[in-house]
Amino acid sequence: MDCYNRQVRVAAILHPYDSDACLDGFRRPAIDIFRGTEIERGDLPDAGIVFGGDGSVHRILGSLAETACPLLVVPTGSGNDFARAIGISTVQHALAAWETFLQDRDRALRVLDLGLLEDSSAPASRDRENPDRVAAAPPTWTFADREGRIPPPAQKIDTAIMQTQLRHLTEAEVAARKTYFCCIAGIGLDAEANAFANSMSRFFRRHGGYSWAALRALMHHRPQPVTATLDDGTRFSGPSLLCAFGNAHSYGGGLRMLPRAQLDDGLLDVCFVDAVSKLKVLWEFHTIYSGNHLALDIVHYSRTRALTVETDSAMPIYADGEFVGTTPVRARIVPKALTVIVPPYGKRPTGNG
Repeated sequence: MDCYNRQVRVAAILHPYDSDACLDGFRRPAIDIFRGTEIERGDLPDAGIVFGGDGSVHRILGSLAETACPLLVVPTGSGNDFARAIGISTVQHALAAWETFLQDRDRALRVLDLGLLEDSSAPASRDRENPDRVAAAPPTWTFADREGRIPPPAQKIDTAIMQTQLRHLTEAEVAARKTYFCCIAGIGLDAEANAFANSMSRFFRRHGGYSWAALRALMHHRPQPVTATLDDGTRFSGPSLLCAFGNAHSYGGGLRMLPRAQLDDGLLDVCFVDAVSKLKVLWEFHTIYSGNHLALDIVHYSRTRALTVETDSAMPIYADGEFVGTTPVRARIVPKALTVIVPPYGKRPTGNG
């Protein structure tokens, strides 16, 4: 290894059911690879390797964003849109990128932008017209009671365990208000499709599951009033089929929702689709795969450094295929926020795919 003169610490993030055998191609005598399910921001390794899809990458962005720790993505998930965007479509591509990194670190690195969601009302979001109504959200755990008191535990708890649990609770609370994402975030039909897709088996998701989930979601979808305000004052408003914004051009295993998006141009692309009949959606659905939906008169497309998305009642937000909270939300671009390891042929100055 030309780029290090010492033992290199590499964190490998794998699903618990993945075998250690998948690490064999990445091992070298001077590399200490240790596996886990997360990366500690306060104890960053020399490099990270994540095995999985967009959701797996999403879950470690909070640790790696705005640091110099390089990340290699091995596309073993159901979508893998982010990996493809940086030129890694197969495990063999990832191995080639890793070999380049070990021999010539600078030649293998690329610095990308990330999206950032702020002020997302993940714990609860109140309906403007019905302030007593609180949108449903996943339960959150805390040691405090309703009055904010922390009752003594029923039995003695080790201090280190208590500190670890409190730290994770604090991080979860912060993450509910500040969430990095690498591909696309959105509300409306695509969020509902994500919810359906996440309930499917991994095999089904990898073989057209998202398209099926989108069609299933369409049958239940009821367009809601949405207002998206960009940083230059541009506003898209009205009953909306969906509002998607992000830094990569595709999600859901190849749906090119943001075909003009670039990974390192300092901008978020925004796609706002007006509410239309379900029949028209079915008729035009195929255009998303090619990116030709931008020519439709119901589609409003723009680029911005930041935007706010507001709704009359709370709506779920999904980013990189993961539930991250509910509206209202503010999103902005964070330039040069993530360092990734790519094959030499994946080092384009701009763009993705």
